[in-house]
Amino acid sequence: MLPPKSSSNQSPAPDSDAAPIGKIIGNIQRKSEEEQTKKLADSLGLPYLNLVNFQPEPGVVEIIPKELVENGGVFAFKKEGQKIHLAITDPRRDATLETLKQLEAMSEYEFAPTLVSESSLKYLKALYDTFAPNRVVREDIHLTSDQQKQALDTIKNWNSLGDEAKRLAISNLFDTLLSGATYTNASDIHIEPTKTNVRLRFRVDGVLSDMVDLPKELLRNIISRIKLLAGLKLNIADSAQDGRFSIKAGDADYDLRVSILPTAYGESAVLRLLPQSGSRFISLTDLGLTGHNAEIINNVIRQPNGLILNTGPTGSGKTTTLYAILSEINQPGKKIITIEDPIEYRLSGITQSQVDPDEGYTFANGLKSILRQDPDVVLVGEIRDNDTAAVAINASLTGHLVLSTLHTNDAAGAIPRLGDLGLKPEYFIEAILGVIAQRLVRRVCPHCAEDYTPTAAELKIINKELSAWPSNIEKPVIPTTLKRPNPKKLKTCPNCNGTGYKGQLGIFEVMQPNETIVKAVIAKATVSEIQRLAIESGMITLRQDGITKVIAGTTSLSEIERVTGDFQSGETSSPEEETA
Repeated sequence: MLPPKSSSNQSPAPDSDAAPIGKIIGNIQRKSEEEQTKKLADSLGLPYLNLVNFQPEPGVVEIIPKELVENGGVFAFKKEGQKIHLAITDPRRDATLETLKQLEAMSEYEFAPTLVSESSLKYLKALYDTFAPNRVVREDIHLTSDQQKQALDTIKNWNSLGDEAKRLAISNLFDTLLSGATYTNASDIHIEPTKTNVRLRFRVDGVLSDMVDLPKELLRNIISRIKLLAGLKLNIADSAQDGRFSIKAGDADYDLRVSILPTAYGESAVLRLLPQSGSRFISLTDLGLTGHNAEIINNVIRQPNGLILNTGPTGSGKTTTLYAILSEINQPGKKIITIEDPIEYRLSGITQSQVDPDEGYTFANGLKSILRQDPDVVLVGEIRDNDTAAVAINASLTGHLVLSTLHTNDAAGAIPRLGDLGLKPEYFIEAILGVIAQRLVRRVCPHCAEDYTPTAAELKIINKELSAWPSNIEKPVIPTTLKRPNPKKLKTCPNCNGTGYKGQLGIFEVMQPNETIVKAVIAKATVSEIQRLAIESGMITLRQDGITKVIAGTTSLSEIERVTGDFQSGETSSPEEETA
């Protein structure tokens, strides 16, 4: 019998003993890896565990943001009381050491590192999304008014508390800042590093007030705490970042918009507090839109189509006014859709969307998509460019009521601003139903206000503004006394926290294009010419509307001067000067 022919192309028969060689080698390598990791743990005085095939505890993994897990090489796998067990591969690594320092901001927990092998950490990382699904960061702060006031006192008396204040956990300190801000109805919290300390300021009723200077060594942990809540990158300190989170203080819900900015002395943070008001929003009357201006707005917002613009600088209340208009016209028979950046208030019964430039969802193409949803009313957060302006104008001319904002100083300034965006006057002027310009002034605190007789200089200012009052509108009568903060009472007033003012209201001017204004716009008239024609047509100016609020006793002349500029016809005296 001939032996079988051999062939170099023929594959050798499988060797039953050779099949598990790869597995055996892998096991040897894994065993060696674990042994080396255990030796390192012993040398560092750390506990060691082999966590391959280990199942972490639900609700623990998500304590550490995924970005820190990926970049810092840490993983939360077990919780005992407030102690969080962390898996790490080497605490000597710069990224891991930096991450552990950042976690000091989460002072409500005690972190206990455990050394694991690279294989263990790789295995755990693969489980992150399973055990920590994406969720909205939300912290509930349930504080009574007394507790919130106590938090404000803690902030004000920080420097006198000494070591007790310095031992306050970062999470407790930050909750104290939030509590004090909500107690004072602050719209913004400013955390500003300087060369020697951290300056904390609250913006209340449009005015920034210094609250306290915190030790510089607290800055890093405060910023880390904010970043953790807002879902921002903790390991990036040289670029601006924006985020948001939500809280509950007492019975009120707040959305907080976060801005982090690198500065010469560390990262600065500004947190805007946006109270969420539920199904009904503040009324136009409560905002200060009254009299002739209210009549115009109540008429134009009930038109089936056209463009309504609201103008003014940042922080002048434009968005709040537009939300109040939406709340006024929100009815079951109307489809209302918004596109905003960001969504500042949640309104029941209205479809709201937020721009996302990274995903290509801008104001311009977002508005195009909205128009395919068959809306009756559309709110565009801001007209910033030619594309958005063109689509908004076209929508207002084709059966939609469109509301939006522009950054201009007065109502007449909206016309050349649209021209600057590349629109032809004859194209957009016919679409405009009305242009609102507004500012916010502080209300005189009713608890510490006093009646006083206006000075000759003040009466001169008031009479000058009323001398140009539109002839077709009833002129307000100047009373014998006006209202102002009493400097003696306000020092102990618990209602206004010693400022003499509580709350804000708007002062407005409303320009409604008529035939004369339309012709002037098409003829490319200047802003001053358009302003003159609007006044001749019966427009009440910002200052005039402010004077009506002074006459009504809701604000003061000094407030109108603060937001509209110096009066030229005389000087006003401060309450302190009059009382002295």
